[in-house]
Amino acid sequence: MSIDPEKLLDKADEAFDSENWELARKKFKKAMKIFQKAKDGKGECICLIGMAETFSSVGDWEASMKFYNQCLDIANGLKNEDDIYACYEGLGDAYSSMERWDKAKEYYNKGLKLAKKLNDKEGEFSCLINIAHAYSSIQEWDPAINFFNQSMDIVKILSNPELEYLCMIGIGDAYFGSEQWNKALEYYEKAKEIAMVIKNLDDQASSLESIGDCMIGLGNIPDAFENYQAALELAKKSINLEFQFTYLIKIGDAYTSDNQKSKALEQYKKAQALAKRLKISEYIELAQECMDNLPD
Repeated sequence: MSIDPEKLLDKADEAFDSENWELARKKFKKAMKIFQKAKDGKGECICLIGMAETFSSVGDWEASMKFYNQCLDIANGLKNEDDIYACYEGLGDAYSSMERWDKAKEYYNKGLKLAKKLNDKEGEFSCLINIAHAYSSIQEWDPAINFFNQSMDIVKILSNPELEYLCMIGIGDAYFGSEQWNKALEYYEKAKEIAMVIKNLDDQASSLESIGDCMIGLGNIPDAFENYQAALELAKKSINLEFQFTYLIKIGDAYTSDNQKSKALEQYKKAQALAKRLKISEYIELAQECMDNLPD
């Protein structure tokens, strides 16, 4: 009795969704053998991409790239441009995660060229914003802003406020990185407005945090406090404990900058207590380091 590979793919997808990576790989591998026997290259590509994604999900980038490259060979032979694009983007993501920015940009640019050919606007956006982030990561702010702005042009076609938010934050971050505080502030304010429209509390909080950071850059400590505190209140509403930790540290840092040691210490202690609840050792150590570095 022959096994239906499509049913195996369904089981692989179920395992993937439940983060059972080993089971997902087992099902993809079993389905792939059937597709290979049937000389079904498209089916093989589905399995290889699935395998690659299971390894990406656990940060095993070398293994992920191995499967993307295997798929790319088959997809090129079939002239299957959808799968070729998926491989380009997957390889770009892997190289990006490994901080190999030149290779990441190489594959994102290949993906961008193909997405334009396919008139895949979402693919274009994905590649453009990833190229922008790659430039930001190596502190090449002008090309980063250029690619974020190109991403914005696509967003206008897609009419997607969530993607528009990402562009605004990205452009703001690039101006922030180049210490153009007022330009950064302009885009963070726009990002905040979008987050309010789509009612995303975490995005609102992130925008307020970034506005607070700009205020620190501008030497406006009172407004920095106000924005960090507003971000903290939103993080409490969304019950985002990691965000709460970050904002407590930021408030503590602002008090430190304002020479209010006792208030800074209070915030750092709250942050450390929260870090202990989260059981995140890096957070516990960071809060302790902040306390240890307080001026006498």
